[in-house]
Amino acid sequence: MLKQFFKRNWILIGIWMIITLTIILGTYFGLDKKLIALGIIIFSIFAQAFSFIVNAIGLIPVVGPFIVKIVTLPAIWITNALAYIITFLALHKGAKLDILKSRVLVVAFITGVVIGFILAKLL
Repeated sequence: MLKQFFKRNWILIGIWMIITLTIILGTYFGLDKKLIALGIIIFSIFAQAFSFIVNAIGLIPVVGPFIVKIVTLPAIWITNALAYIITFLALHKGAKLDILKSRVLVVAFITGVVIGFILAKLL
């Protein structure tokens, strides 16, 4: 099973090796840590490295799925909280149409995430 995992995900494992090497070399050569973090975050988002590490953690028997739930659920809460903050700020500016658009977009996003969780549990 482990051999199959490495065979299927060799590209993402290589991406994580590149990320680790970048962090090590960046700190060794004294680059700004904020610059290193920003570069790694941008690269990781485009390379889907975060989804890989969450899936790898989810493979751990018994505790893996619980860890994944604990990590991913706050992302939904943070998204909703940011939408409320933007709504509050937009109300003070008088942008009522923008509030409606942002709330519809956030509700659609959260609904899609919840449907994705449900489908993932059914499969």
